Amino acid sequence: VLVSEVKVLPVLLKNLQDPEYLFSDQISTILSNLSRHEKTCRTVFKVLQDEVGLPKLVEILCNESYNKKAKLHYLGPLLSNLTQLPEARSYIMDPDRCVIQRLLPFTQYEASVTRRGGVIGTLRNCCFDHSHHEWLLSDNVDILPFLLLPLAGPEELTEEENEGLPVDLQFLPEDKKREEDPDIRKMLLETLLLLTATKAGRQALKQKNVYPVMREFHRWEKDVYVAAACEKLIQVLIGDEPEQGMENLLEVEIPQDVEEKLQEAHTKEQEELGKEEERLRREEEEKKKCEQTD
Repeated sequence: VLVSEVKVLPVLLKNLQDPEYLFSDQISTILSNLSRHEKTCRTVFKVLQDEVGLPKLVEILCNESYNKKAKLHYLGPLLSNLTQLPEARSYIMDPDRCVIQRLLPFTQYEASVTRRGGVIGTLRNCCFDHSHHEWLLSDNVDILPFLLLPLAGPEELTEEENEGLPVDLQFLPEDKKREEDPDIRKMLLETLLLLTATKAGRQALKQKNVYPVMREFHRWEKDVYVAAACEKLIQVLIGDEPEQGMENLLEVEIPQDVEEKLQEAHTKEQEELGKEEERLRREEEEKKKCEQTD
């Protein structure tokens, strides 16, 4: 009703462009909410293109001082929502526009978990388009270090392991900290896993020595859901190549009975992870009680 009958979008988008507008943060949040589901997201995207254009939205998002009276962090989740649409992803990954490259530094944007998470969600959505994987991993974009660095810690790797890594991940300092938000860590792992869906992606991640970083990350990770996502990625990195005709995992047709079994297995896995999370939570509570008693 809000997007099609009340037609609030043109007014909101007009005010969002005003660098002096007081309520641009609220507008960002409203647009993020309105674009969560695909049906309304399509309307938001259409009106956005008519009124502002995606280039302007990206420009505002990447300019931290665009509006001195608003932080505009929720433009991150808005862009993430918009990239559930193929046409938005096509724009973001247009090789002639250099858009995705502007977003990459925000994977380590410390000022806002909202903006950081939104950008990483955008990158994850873009990686569903497997035809762009080689380009994303090439020197033209070089997405891998921006996904890996937030997951890397201060652990010492062997000289051989370090040499195989992207330059930005070699010999990290002792005070190197990992991404603090578990949901963002999980999104980063899911993005890396999507890149392994193609043969070129798997080869790139193996050649760039991603496994030692994931090995140390898995030892460090305490969140059961994030650890499970890491285990899936590690299995691909150390596993054999799929048989001929199944190299692209995003194109493999799965019979309905197999898909149902996989869904059942996934549901069971989530239940087990939930139980494990609850067990760890109780252990932590007991530990705190004992420390207080002592």
